[in-house]
Amino acid sequence: MSVPRRVLIVTTLVLGVLAVPTLAVAHPLGNFTINTSAALVVRADEIVVDYAVDMAEIPTLQEQPRLDPDGDGASSTEEAAYRAAACGDLRMGLLLRVDGAAVPITPQSSSLSLSAGQAGLPTLRLRCVLAAAIEETAHHDLAFEDRNYPDRLGWREVTAAGDGATIVDADVPTESPSNRLRSYPAEVAPSDVRSASFAFRPGGASLDARPGATLTEPAGGGLLAGFAARRDLSVGLIALMIAAAVGVGAVHSLGPGHGKSLIGAYVIGADGTLRQAVAVGAAVSVMHTASVLGLGLLVLSAERIFAPDRVYPWLGLASGIVALGLGVALLVSRIHALSERHRHGHDHPHLTRPLSRRGLLALAFAGGILPSPSALVVLLGSVSIGRTPLGLALIAAFSIGLAASLVALGALAIRAKHVATGRLPARLMRLAPVASGGCIALVGLALTTRGLLQL
Repeated sequence: MSVPRRVLIVTTLVLGVLAVPTLAVAHPLGNFTINTSAALVVRADEIVVDYAVDMAEIPTLQEQPRLDPDGDGASSTEEAAYRAAACGDLRMGLLLRVDGAAVPITPQSSSLSLSAGQAGLPTLRLRCVLAAAIEETAHHDLAFEDRNYPDRLGWREVTAAGDGATIVDADVPTESPSNRLRSYPAEVAPSDVRSASFAFRPGGASLDARPGATLTEPAGGGLLAGFAARRDLSVGLIALMIAAAVGVGAVHSLGPGHGKSLIGAYVIGADGTLRQAVAVGAAVSVMHTASVLGLGLLVLSAERIFAPDRVYPWLGLASGIVALGLGVALLVSRIHALSERHRHGHDHPHLTRPLSRRGLLALAFAGGILPSPSALVVLLGSVSIGRTPLGLALIAAFSIGLAASLVALGALAIRAKHVATGRLPARLMRLAPVASGGCIALVGLALTTRGLLQL
């Protein structure tokens, strides 16, 4: 393999597998999402529900035992059985009422496609076309509700269009904002539309393309999937992959979370040393690695009954509660130590002492318990193609890079405090430990609030 091609492959790995911003392009809420689009087509004597499901990498992985029971690749018979069963299940979650009465909808046709996603994992697209016959009268009122996947994160949309019928006062658009889950809008809040209501009457323009027409499914990203499946991985290429993972882990730590604020506040307030910064950064990294491995094990073992996206808000809440408790404890003890200093006129030993082992564990938990979805996808992708050791090595390298970046940030905070000590008033510097405890408490409060809002 030529050097330019190796560089291209590694660059693709870095940008397409591990980098968080790319996740939002493919699926707006990440690799855990199940996204749905219900396109209602109203005719004078029939209501068609063209229902599409777009599963990201991890739900598709969990769906594989149902699609391919014997594990040797889905045959046409297995695929047909899956489409029939899945569309039947989805039909039960769709409620259609016409003039106040429930109308049964029956499957008419279906299609299924698998496209290459990140880390060699596939994504699944299922399309179920269902229909309900109605009486052809002058006027109807329609109400529709999509109750499928109520506890899963994802994009939800409903559209309605007339085909030889005229819709009046619809509360949903006529066209899909995501091109039927093929092209999600950038920098737009994920849609969460699960119902529609409107009136309609016979007569009106016909649609150019009816839902029963065959759709052309877009091709997937074959380069990444092909790379993951290569049999001729060389030692040099694996070394490049690991080096890239270290670099991406370092850059990834600069994103939201990962304990940067907690570590910075701690080392400033505790008169921290480089050794303490290393200890805290390493502890956060170890906790992050453990969380990725633990969640990966749950995904692989619990299969379809486990929804990993629902775990993230709880982990975020736990992280916030621990950080809040640690911050409040530090704030109280340091305020008390400061008051003792003012009373007795000497420094109190508890004012800036290092964290205990319990405190270090709490800081590591708060900063590292929330696993990176991109790291999880790398692990699951490696396991799915029988390269678990490579996946573990990449996760370890990712965490090493994350730890190195956190240690560097801690060292920078220590240096900044030393510079400030010689330039700022001593009275102000004596308040730094109290301020750092307050900062940790505020970060914990913000994480707790965000976790509660996401439940």
